[in-house]
Amino acid sequence: MQDVLIIGTGMAATALASKLAGKARVTLIEKSRGFGGRMATRRREGFEFDHGAQFFTARSTEFTQFLAQPVERDAIQEWQPRLTTLEAGREPYKREWFEPHFVATPSMNSLCKESLKAVENHVDIILGCEVGSIEKIDTGNAPCRWRVFGKQLDSTQEVLGEFDWVLSAAPSAQTEALFTNTAFNHLDRLRDAVHLPCFSLMLGFDASPKLNFDLATVKESSVALIVANASKPGRAASHSLLVHSDNHWARKNFEGDRAEIQQQLIDETCSLLNLDAASIVHTDLHGWRYAKTEIATEEDFLLDDA
Repeated sequence: MQDVLIIGTGMAATALASKLAGKARVTLIEKSRGFGGRMATRRREGFEFDHGAQFFTARSTEFTQFLAQPVERDAIQEWQPRLTTLEAGREPYKREWFEPHFVATPSMNSLCKESLKAVENHVDIILGCEVGSIEKIDTGNAPCRWRVFGKQLDSTQEVLGEFDWVLSAAPSAQTEALFTNTAFNHLDRLRDAVHLPCFSLMLGFDASPKLNFDLATVKESSVALIVANASKPGRAASHSLLVHSDNHWARKNFEGDRAEIQQQLIDETCSLLNLDAASIVHTDLHGWRYAKTEIATEEDFLLDDA
């Protein structure tokens, strides 16, 4: 068997690891302390927020096949929220989805966690560890191998392992930085991809706000999406609102003062929903630097097998 390193534990990395489990010696390395990447859930002070991806669809045969076992375990369910569109100065109007939308249960990060648990006998998982650099090992005429180091915090370099394949499911900018010194043939293609950031504002209330929707799309605003988290299947009955900022607004403000950004988004949300800010008892903010792909590569994946 060959040794394969997968960087990340988000949806793409999880699906890939599930596919390779038992066919290769697979190691996953994740820089955060938990599973899921943007399939993320945060719990604070009795409130629960899916503060990354709000839902997902299944459009490809391969992804549908990957979801077959989670469906059998009731680890995902279709979400059919009450939908509306909001715009300042205009009456809200209802909208419909034209394909099934799914959520993981009981939280968004549970899909990756449970899927990797199902193959834990075939996969090594290292959490809270960031890959720093990759070095080609000279093996003469044999296929090359790769020595992988942890991110250097001092003068020492920790060797995380040696692998036949290094596969990155990280955003393209992060992957480019890791692969820069490897003579990877597709660095230019990685640079072509463009990502947009997003802020996730998390609001908790003592009593549930009076809303006539479960998910609202917002137009012409710093706010793009408002979700009643408890409306999703399998969620705790906490009075939680998750607010996503507009991606282009986030790009202009991403390096700004986080307290000011949080207050601006709170003010806009309260204005849109006619809420009293005094009713908010919990606030939190998370910034996703690579939230949405604005310009993708033409290929589904970039492979350099030289």
